[in-house]
Amino acid sequence: MKDNIREEKTLLQPGSEDPPGEGADRKADDINAKKGWKKIFFRWLTVVLVSLGVSVASILVYDRYFATRIVAVDIKGFIAAQRDLFVQGKINDEQLQQNIESLEKAIENVPANEVVIMGDAVVRNAKIVKP
Repeated sequence: MKDNIREEKTLLQPGSEDPPGEGADRKADDINAKKGWKKIFFRWLTVVLVSLGVSVASILVYDRYFATRIVAVDIKGFIAAQRDLFVQGKINDEQLQQNIESLEKAIENVPANEVVIMGDAVVRNAKIVKP
């Protein structure tokens, strides 16, 4: 008979939502659920930020080292200027030879990801190599 009385006390009473003693457990579960959402949010935020950082870094590295660029060399203008200086006597044979070698070195020092074309073919927006 005593067992029946104990069972009746633990049954829900009309109008009450929680069995006695379970209200605190439900609140703790709600708090843990909110903390779980915060953890999930911060994990996703970390994933997004790391992905964004890696993407930006890979684009910068590609642009700096692998993307092909066009570089112009105005050989025709350089030779005309050197000829005029030589004819006027402002430079001698040795200086003319040094100037031509400096142009050759400047062209040879262009990185592999840059394409060298004649300056006559360029209209605008191209880097020009000068000795």
